Amino acid sequence: MGLRVRLILVVLLLMAVLALAVPLALSVADRRTSTLAAERDRQAVALADEAAVAGAPLQQVVDRYYEVYREGVLIVDADGKPLAAKGLDGSDPGVRSAADHALVDAPTSRWTRIWPWDQGDVLTTAGVRRDGQLVGAVVAAVDTSVAARGVAIAWMWVALGSLVLLMLAVLVARGLTRWVLRPLTGLEQAVAEMTEGVSGPPANMAGPPELRHFTAAFNTMSQAVRASLERQRRLVADASHQLRNPLAAVRLRADTLEESVTESGQATFRSMSAELDRLENLLHQLLRLARAEELTGTRKAGLSTVTESTDLADVIAERVTFWQPVADRRDQQLQNHSQLPGPVVQLARHDVEQLLDIAIDNALRYAGDGTTVSVSAARTDEDVELLVSDDGRGLADADLSKAATRFWRGQKDIAGTGLGLAIAAEITAGHGGTIALEKAPEGGLLVRFRLPAADEAVS
Repeated sequence: MGLRVRLILVVLLLMAVLALAVPLALSVADRRTSTLAAERDRQAVALADEAAVAGAPLQQVVDRYYEVYREGVLIVDADGKPLAAKGLDGSDPGVRSAADHALVDAPTSRWTRIWPWDQGDVLTTAGVRRDGQLVGAVVAAVDTSVAARGVAIAWMWVALGSLVLLMLAVLVARGLTRWVLRPLTGLEQAVAEMTEGVSGPPANMAGPPELRHFTAAFNTMSQAVRASLERQRRLVADASHQLRNPLAAVRLRADTLEESVTESGQATFRSMSAELDRLENLLHQLLRLARAEELTGTRKAGLSTVTESTDLADVIAERVTFWQPVADRRDQQLQNHSQLPGPVVQLARHDVEQLLDIAIDNALRYAGDGTTVSVSAARTDEDVELLVSDDGRGLADADLSKAATRFWRGQKDIAGTGLGLAIAAEITAGHGGTIALEKAPEGGLLVRFRLPAADEAVS
């Protein structure tokens, strides 16, 4: 926007400068032309007055004039016969025509404007009168090259002054547009920060009054939005935390009632216990999600202080061992394709464990019995990839982009909360990484984590 505004201002300023410079340049040329014309007409009249004196040494006068001005002169009598000449040929058609016009007392032609590139001569005439009678004529050739050089120099100064004026105007326009658009730049940065969840300083209120009012309104709105989001995040965390104790009490009372439930009420009791399990899992996941969101917000605000580094192969070996009994119960194969020492990532060990637990749990839960789940890690040019894939049913293409969103569950998923991959996405983003769900080469689902690499030794 700033470039377009400056371009428009420069075009307008250029037009204004041209509107001043062009008339000034033409006026300089006209003034130079009129000055030369008046001077040479006066000299031609002086020569005519000298020729009107009987017995005057005309040739000496003409020679002296030519010596001073280096311009040809011709004096003729009433019959057109030359009386004195220097530098002009009376037989030249142009000279003869000018002399004939002067002898019949024809009006003198107006001088045309002298341009910087003119190099020719202009003929000026004057009639020789004696006792009121026209007895001859004076024809003088005026050299316009000197005047043309003067016009060219004047035009050069006009152009230089116009350029300086235009540069000053451009500098003023640049400063003015920067003053006007500076608040918009601050607003753009504030909008970007608010979009990313960064709690940055309010936008600077500067510029014209209209923009200051708009910036003040935006700051008020952004503060309200940030406060609302923060209250919402705290509500989720606080509600999840506060509900744990009442839920634990309900669980304790339900467990004590198990032996008192009649046979006819066993089905209802088991259904209630399952719902309690699901509710406990949901609260646990909500707490994990709130903590992951806090980590993401801290990083975006530039307050992240993660200094730990973790060997992925070591964590993979540990979590594969942990999940192996679950895989055995479902007749599944859980394979570890990493080797110690593995690539090192700039994450705390417990964060890597959470990522692996979420991905392996999903794979074992939804891939199906008798399937194979593979876990591996590899270093790339820019980061480290942590891969968890299976050869199960996988997901449809339309579901791949939605599976990591909150509370999304497959059509046949009854027990899940829909928060596992969303939590993994928050943890990954909180450390500057990414998560991607893809079709696995073996046919199932591939979860690809891209994590920041660490060059220092594992802590």
